[in-house]
Amino acid sequence: MTRRWIAALTLLLTACGGAQAARLAQARSDTLPGGVIRVMSDGPTAWSENASAKLLEEGRFQGEDGTPSELGEPRSIAVDAAGRIYVADGKPPAIKVFTPDGKLIRSIGREGEGPGEFRIGFIAIRGEHLVLHDPRLGRTSVFDTAGNYLRSWHSSCCYWSDIEVDHQGRIYIPSMVARNAGDSPRGVPYVRWSLDGKELDTLWVPPRESGKYWTVSFKRGGKNVMMMSTTIPFMPLLTHALHPDGGFVYGWTGEYSMVRSATGHDSARIFGRAWTPEPVSDARRKAEVETKIKEVGENYDQATVRGAFRLQDVPTTLPAYLNLRVDESGRIWARRWAVADTGKTRFDVFDSSGVYLGPVTVPFQLPEWGNQAWTGSGLITAIEDEDGRPTIVRFRLALP
Repeated sequence: MTRRWIAALTLLLTACGGAQAARLAQARSDTLPGGVIRVMSDGPTAWSENASAKLLEEGRFQGEDGTPSELGEPRSIAVDAAGRIYVADGKPPAIKVFTPDGKLIRSIGREGEGPGEFRIGFIAIRGEHLVLHDPRLGRTSVFDTAGNYLRSWHSSCCYWSDIEVDHQGRIYIPSMVARNAGDSPRGVPYVRWSLDGKELDTLWVPPRESGKYWTVSFKRGGKNVMMMSTTIPFMPLLTHALHPDGGFVYGWTGEYSMVRSATGHDSARIFGRAWTPEPVSDARRKAEVETKIKEVGENYDQATVRGAFRLQDVPTTLPAYLNLRVDESGRIWARRWAVADTGKTRFDVFDSSGVYLGPVTVPFQLPEWGNQAWTGSGLITAIEDEDGRPTIVRFRLALP
């Protein structure tokens, strides 16, 4: 009797394990012409929806009103090896350094245009070096993590975007590079600098033929005196993320495929997963059009805007993903579009070799762009609470 019970239990456990294994897929790898490795997955290979990895909230904090720790307008976040959190604030400009549980340690820099001063700050950390790029002044500065100003130099203006310092100590600054008349578009340029301010080279995120845009112009005397273009809701676009090992990951969101590139001229690896486009309801499409109209309606004639922002231009299916992030361990996080539950944030996670591991869901909406620091063990981000106060939230990645 006992033996039969043990045998039955063994069969039951084996069946359960087999069912779980059946739900997981295996990545397929092949070699394309030119020797490029392509890795594709039919589904999650490491965890499923039911037994998934999670970004677990470990804590959150807000600076106390009226004190030096108060947060006015966080623009960029970085984390050092000791777990200290650096927040580049905008009101007033300063880099505020906190312990993981939110105690203010020090402030670095201040508003101005002198040495160690800035107007707008985007930051990154590598080792003991804290790099700040000010797109308004077109200047990059280096501090140590103790707060001492080391040096600065003129770099590039105008791009309000994340920067990176890779494992080799190279600084990536989004830049404006003039194009000669008649030249084809080269993509998105990043000028790389050494930590001592020496210009090294320029990397280009390769371009792709753009989809349609909505354009509105205001004419006076038959001439355009004001014009703006905006992306069409749910239109596939090219997106990219800088990689801590050097180079970047990029992809066109009209298909579930990404490219790992070290130089911008190479395809070190192509990877992705099986994907079926999700439909977009007409109500959601109409709501997105109205949101766009409201955004620009104060500066342009309503009839002109409505004539340019046409519902029939809006795709009826969602792109494969919204944007990309790469954490310090080299995992790639593809943020999915919200389908039914718009109150949550969902990611698809790939390992450094391009294998699709599985989904991860956060139980509330994270910012779509900026104010995120992806570590090897989790995420630190800035959100607004119910009263609109800036709040720093710290997550830990828990693997199943």
